[in-house]
Amino acid sequence: MSYPMPVTTPLRKLALQEADAHVAAGAAYVDLRRIPDYLDVHVPGSLALEYEYGPGMPGRARDCIPLEIPLILLDEGDVDLGEVTAGLRGKGFSVEGVVTGGVTSWGEAHGTPASTETIASWEVVEGSVLDVGDPGASVPDGALRIPIKSLWVRLDAIPKQGPVVIAAGRGVRAALAVGILERAGIEDVRFWTTGGPRRAYGKGGVRRVEP
Repeated sequence: MSYPMPVTTPLRKLALQEADAHVAAGAAYVDLRRIPDYLDVHVPGSLALEYEYGPGMPGRARDCIPLEIPLILLDEGDVDLGEVTAGLRGKGFSVEGVVTGGVTSWGEAHGTPASTETIASWEVVEGSVLDVGDPGASVPDGALRIPIKSLWVRLDAIPKQGPVVIAAGRGVRAALAVGILERAGIEDVRFWTTGGPRRAYGKGGVRRVEP
């Protein structure tokens, strides 16, 4: 007895206008580039899911992004989109399509994309420090701790005044938090690479403490 093979919906190529309409209705752009490239320039509110071969990236997405959010891939021409799509759909996501040209296409239509300020470990940090559980992050006392899995439903806890500084270790989950906060309308989001000397956190930000 033979069984029918499962039907795999092909990945649609979307015009930017159509993709933007999906995003306005609640979908999210997905940026598959390396984290430094994403921080340097990205579509505002896009979600950083740094590409890696295998189950790691789809699993991270399943852990950190609600399944009800449809995804639209930004094609920069350097990843296997078929593998990415299969992996994400295998975790239960709806992948609506792909925009060719990625960030460049968006910028040509909408103007200058977003860029996230990166702060080195020894620099003074002003604002509210947010710990999302990024592996390897060294987080000072006084930071607001919201795991990335809970960030979507706890956005009301994020201060609306002043910069929000995300404590980063490896950076993959911290970068994902950048897009989540931007989607929520928080404009001043910064990325703090927290490796290096010990720090103390107090009024006026974080100051360096020599080891």
